[in-house]
Amino acid sequence: MTDERSGTEVRVSVTVEAPIERAFEVFAERGDDWWPRSYGLGEWERSDLILEPREGGRWYERASDGRECDWGRVLEWDPPHHLVLSWQIGVGFVPEPNPQRASRVDITFVAEGSDRTKVTLVHSKLERHGEGWESMRDSVGGEGGWPGLLDAYAELLVN
Repeated sequence: MTDERSGTEVRVSVTVEAPIERAFEVFAERGDDWWPRSYGLGEWERSDLILEPREGGRWYERASDGRECDWGRVLEWDPPHHLVLSWQIGVGFVPEPNPQRASRVDITFVAEGSDRTKVTLVHSKLERHGEGWESMRDSVGGEGGWPGLLDAYAELLVN
């Protein structure tokens, strides 16, 4: 795992023991299995985390009673190589409905042989969140942010 915080972005890379197709599938389709339940935006316990598999698709959480809360949108969908999401989560980890104030999460998947894939995530344009954006950068770049999340993702792939 490598991670770096600088300026207005966070960059994290991990090499996973999985073919590129599986690495992409688990990231995009099984986020609820590796994203901690305590990481939710709604005033409820999250029962599911959904990423609609298409450009323009929603990225959102759902509660057991059916309530939903958007996290962002799918900006680019190019399986199994590339996925780009908007991060419509504001400073303080609250929903941000204005897409102009969203940052960008860019994930690339590069095969390193038949059973290994390098996954690089770049969370950029954090300054779009406005005042206090540096705290968002520090949070998503800290151990409880993308580095820890990608560790959990990599762990799911080997189990």
